[in-house]
Amino acid sequence: MTYSNNIPSYVVVYNALYSDIVNQVYEEGEFLPSETLLAKKYEVSRNTLRQALAVLNEDGLIIKSQGKGTLVAIRTTKEVNHALFNPMRVSCKDIITHVEYLYNFAPPTRIAKEKLRLKQSDLILASNNIYYVQDRPVGFSFIQIPMKTIEKFGVDVSVEEEVEELIETKIYSGAVNATMTIKLIYANEMEVEFLGIEAMVPILLSENILLDNKSEPIARCKCYFIPAYYDLHFLI
Repeated sequence: MTYSNNIPSYVVVYNALYSDIVNQVYEEGEFLPSETLLAKKYEVSRNTLRQALAVLNEDGLIIKSQGKGTLVAIRTTKEVNHALFNPMRVSCKDIITHVEYLYNFAPPTRIAKEKLRLKQSDLILASNNIYYVQDRPVGFSFIQIPMKTIEKFGVDVSVEEEVEELIETKIYSGAVNATMTIKLIYANEMEVEFLGIEAMVPILLSENILLDNKSEPIARCKCYFIPAYYDLHFLI
């Protein structure tokens, strides 16, 4: 492989790998060969190869899975035609295969009272929802929904499917506006437990307060993303 003096060598490798991925030399959803084999194939050092892989990962072409290897991302285009949607599903680079819902009904926490404008006598649905690609958890959300929202949407809380639909879609489609905060955090005990990652690993946190047409809060949504598995796109 010949390199131009004006182009960093990793860019040439990036272009070659990009072309091979797009042309399905490496199939979507399959693992790339080892770094040793790739470096030999493209006639570069492993350091140069890793630079190319890092950029491919940033661009969403591959997913680096710690301890398992590097996966070719599924590049299904997900059209975002509404400003408010469930980012745990829509923004995942891969296809979410299943979700584990852990919910209960309780009085609001102090912060929920403040952000959802509730009284202590109000009840909320609080749910941790873990999103999986096959057997790998890739993110989870913590959602608080006031009972008045549930009643407004006509959800029967004794029916699991209706509660899950509320969590997955109804609170988003029923919202008109939202406030949003996005920050980088480091995994603590909860993230370690739900995501199967090590403590202090950097992850993304998005917190949304969903609002109705009168600017009244209808839900609080905290979403925790393993960055390698997500591209966040929003219509503003």
